[in-house]
Amino acid sequence: MLFIDEKTIDLAIDAISDSDERYDAALESIESQQAELMAYIFGEDEATFSDEEKDFLLYLLLIIWEAISLKVKPIVPITSAALAEAEEGTWESMEANVGKKFRERLDEFFEETKQEDLLAFIEDALLDDEESPVSKEGREPMFVMLKAVIDTIDKLN
Repeated sequence: MLFIDEKTIDLAIDAISDSDERYDAALESIESQQAELMAYIFGEDEATFSDEEKDFLLYLLLIIWEAISLKVKPIVPITSAALAEAEEGTWESMEANVGKKFRERLDEFFEETKQEDLLAFIEDALLDDEESPVSKEGREPMFVMLKAVIDTIDKLN
């Protein structure tokens, strides 16, 4: 997949954040083209995320989708098996760095990816912040899920 730069991500943020129509169109696009991706995102154990965190997860996913859609046409359908494989690898790396702060645990992912700006976008969105709807407990699983999505799309496109 082509590199998704910060400028493209900013365009996607503006589009999704400023327009309910664009938000709905991106959601409809994912739902119609990526059934297994949506099942993966919403198939997570109900207790993992609060309703507010689920909304934020969807918002971040739509920004990622919109940014990628600006550069890649068409996006190859993602399989649940590919997502599971990407997620498992990310969890293994996260668990190997237990005891470090969240941000430090992510360093190795930036060394391994071609999509550094997309990972930085996720990292910034999930950092401890008074305005963030993501709890400390929800931060890691949300990062892992979104990284699995990026890695899978990157691998298949």
